[in-house]
Formats: sequence, structure tokens, C-alpha cells
Amino acid sequence: MSQFNLHEFLDFGSLEDYERLDFPAPEKHDGRLLPDPAVLRELANRAFTEIAYRYPRGHLEKLAKILKDKAAAEAEKFVAASLLRNAAIAAEGFYPMCQDTGTALIYAWRGSGLSGGAADEAAWLAAGASAAYTRNLLRLSQLGPLTMLEEKNTQDNLPAGVDIRSVPGNEYRFLFAAKGGGSTSRLSLSMESPSILKEERLKAVVAERIKKLGAAGCPPYTIGMVLGGTSPSQTMYALELAVYGLLDKLPTVEMERTAAIFADLLPDGKTPGETKASAQHGFLPGTGIRSIEWEEILYELGVQTGIGAQWGGRHLALETRAIRFSRHAANLPLAIGISCSAHRKARAVMNEQGWFLEKLESDPARFLPASMEVLPGAVEIDLDTAQEKWLEKLRSLASGTPVLLSGTVTIARDAAHARLETMVKSGVPIPHYFREHPIFYAGPTEPLPGIPSGSFGPTTASRMDSYLDFFMEKGASLVTIAKGNRSEEAQHAIRKARGVYLAAIGGAAALTAREHVRESRIVDFADLGMEAVRLVRLERLPVMVVIDASGRSLYA
Repeated sequence: MSQFNLHEFLDFGSLEDYERLDFPAPEKHDGRLLPDPAVLRELANRAFTEIAYRYPRGHLEKLAKILKDKAAAEAEKFVAASLLRNAAIAAEGFYPMCQDTGTALIYAWRGSGLSGGAADEAAWLAAGASAAYTRNLLRLSQLGPLTMLEEKNTQDNLPAGVDIRSVPGNEYRFLFAAKGGGSTSRLSLSMESPSILKEERLKAVVAERIKKLGAAGCPPYTIGMVLGGTSPSQTMYALELAVYGLLDKLPTVEMERTAAIFADLLPDGKTPGETKASAQHGFLPGTGIRSIEWEEILYELGVQTGIGAQWGGRHLALETRAIRFSRHAANLPLAIGISCSAHRKARAVMNEQGWFLEKLESDPARFLPASMEVLPGAVEIDLDTAQEKWLEKLRSLASGTPVLLSGTVTIARDAAHARLETMVKSGVPIPHYFREHPIFYAGPTEPLPGIPSGSFGPTTASRMDSYLDFFMEKGASLVTIAKGNRSEEAQHAIRKARGVYLAAIGGAAALTAREHVRESRIVDFADLGMEAVRLVRLERLPVMVVIDASGRSLYA
């Protein structure tokens, strides 16, 4: 049996899927192609610029199908339509599609027939990623450690995650991806007992993990599952590639066929019908496989959560991937993760013909619905009226009620909450902006000249859960706006203070910035950059009551 090499199954499509870049053709050194460091830098710059504003081909088509699904909830159809409008606005090149422009990830497979060295090339690729972030005013989210407990923004969005592997051949192939914190935080890896290798047991384990994905990572998701692996690192590596579609060429085998082949194995590892099985099924035991059957199971498990495309419904998953690998007899790694609705990725290739970058969707507007209706039953709230008036109005609404918010909110997230808590505990009064306005957890991108705000969207609510009771007991932070579900601790604090938690649409940051943000100004902690405290005036921003003043949760 030959060694299984994952790189042999990487799906890079055909060159028809790519555009030739106007870069100098690669030169040869001693008869071998030599990647030019300056071109590698520009390739990364071009790729990360493109994926900040444009989606992969086919992604929006899947999103548009939600609008035609008769079984879809009205709320998730509204979310899907909003995400399509967001795509059309982002494609104009002014607002990134998501405010969390993410960690720059570069996966590369370098042909052993190329000249030069991968170490220096990794640095040039990272420099190109940083150039894209700084030149385009994409959000700089990377924090570097000063001590075990202290950290500081690196100011250039580096380090990037660069993984270059040597493979046979004379090509250089790349996957460029940008992954936000909300998406990355949905990832889980566990070492399971082999006893779960029965359909109902495995389904039960996976169902619980799918439910825990929640809405905080901005669904509808591409959900990936990898079961097995020679090491946890292989499992995690494959999961990242799977959610970006790079393992779609793995052999696909029905579960019962897989079981039949393994049942034929003899104690010495030989299979009587090995040649026949290989020809019929496209793999030998030891080869990774892709299971279409389990991809359908994953999709249905997403439907069963009822979370839908953020505000309830069927479409937690936009698509799914299920991969199975070999394993040690005593170990069974299981990894589950997602790519969020801002599905930012592009493949690239260098060969003797030149440099090529995957074509992305050029006309998102063609997927837009004919009209965009406000959700039925939406309640208008003006936050610039007397506080007791809008607060009591929000307290009267049940979970699941759509709201159109206008008026002033305070923008504050992790770093601002931590600093404020420390100040208040030392005796400093709570600032007026934390008492008088709802607190919107967000970290927008930098605005272009003449624009009130850069891309503007909600941060994961649960990251601020530990602060909620502290501030609510002091009459502050009574109304919060973010995305995703909240912990039992937070729900208890909200119920005790008769607070309200509202969810905005995650992944629609370009749309929110253009159509719903009218003013934005920093009022405190300017040194925190994108985490500075801001006062922002909204106009008819759609949100949903997720936890009402009685503590009832839409996601319960």
C-alpha cells in the first residue's frame, strides 16, 4: 500500500477558474523556476485586497437560494437578503465586507523542482499581507505579547499564519484566506473514544457540537468535520482546507461501502480484492475519504438547531464538508469548524506560464432580490428620546421581536470593558456614556476620508459576559447589542436587571456602515485603536430582541 499524500488531492480546479496576473513571468535559475520575492509580496497584497471586498464564485448563489426556500423563516430570508446587499456594496471597493478583516492565512505547496528557499518566501508573503491591510485601512486585529498577561496591537496585522509545504513538481500553489475571530472561535478539537464509531453515537456527539456553534460566528456557515488523523495537527490542518473546499477531490465513498472494504482486511494488512476494490471505490484503506452522506447529516443537524441564518430558522449551514482519515487504534481526533458567511478565500498558482489568481464574484448585484422589505412587526425605537422612554419600550418587547434602532449608542468591546472595570473598582465613577446609551459591542474598520465610519458590525456577545453583572448592578450597560448567544451567567444578569440583549446581523458590516451609521466619533481610550470607545448615531438599524427583560432567549 502506498503512502497517502494529502497534497495529491488538493482541488485547485483548472486555469479557466483563474485570471492571469500582469506580473513578470518567473525566471529560471539553473534550469529551475525561481519565484521572485517582490512578486510573491505583490501576489499576497493583491489576494488579500481582493478577498476583503469580493466573495468566491458560487458562494452568493448558495446564499440567494435561501430567499427561494419556502421552508425558510422570514427572519433568515431577511438576513440572507442583507448579506447579498452587503456583498454588492463591498464589491465597490470602499467598505470591506466584514469589520473583522481577520487574521491573514497563507497555505502554500511549493514544488520541489523550484529554485530558492521557502523561509525567505514566507517573510515576503507575510509582508504582502500586511501591505494589503495597511494600504486598504483594513482592521488591524493582531495582538502581540509583552508579558504573559500584557499585550499590544502589532499595528500591521502581523504575524500572518504562513504554512509552506514542499511537494513534488514545478508549480507553486497557494490558498489565501482571511479568518475573523468569531469564525475561528467556533473551532473545536477533541480526542474521542473509538466507541463513538457507530452512527447514532457519532451523530449524538456531532449534534451537540453543531448546536454549540451558535450564531456568534455569523451564519450561514460552511461547516467542516474531520474525523481521524495520524495526529491532531493533521486533523486541524485538514479541517482548515476542507472548509475552503480544497479537499473536494478526495474520494467519496458511501458509508456501507467503506465498511465493506475494511471488513475484507486480513490480519497482515493485505486485502484479497485490493486491486478490484481500489478500481471500484477509488481508494485503499489508509487513504482519506470524503463522505457525502455525512455531509448531508451535518446539514440536517444544523437544521435541527433552529438557529438558522442568525435569527432562527433552517439555514445554519450553507454547505458542509465531512472528511475521514486513518488513525492510531487508541486515538480518534474529531475536529469541527466553520467558515463564516464572509467566506474570504482565493487560490493562486505560479507555473511556467506565469502567475494566476482565482477569479472572484464580479457582479454580486445580480443576486439581489427585487425588493427589500422590513421584517413584519418591526418596532421603531428612537434612542435619542428620554432614556426612560426607550428603555421601557425595549423592556416591553418579547424575544424574537424585530426592532429598527435609531439614535445614539456607545461602542465598546473587550479592551474598553476591561479598562473601565479596573477604573470603576478603583473608585472612578462610571462614565455617562456607559449609563445613558445602549452598549454596542463592535470594532469598526478605519473610515475613508469623508465617510462617518468604516465597515461596522457586531462583535461576539459572549466575550463580554463576565462584565455584564458588574456594570448592570450599577445601572449601566442595561441594553447591549452584539451577535450570537450569551451564557447562563449573562442571561441571569439581564433578567435580574431587567435588561435587554439585541442581536445585529453579523457579516453585513459594509451594509450597516453605508445605510445605517450617520455619525461616529471617539470619546475615550483613543489609544486602543479599533477598540476605542465611540459614540455612534444609527438610523433604522435592524436588530432582533434575543434576550428580553424577563430573561427569555430566542436561542433557548
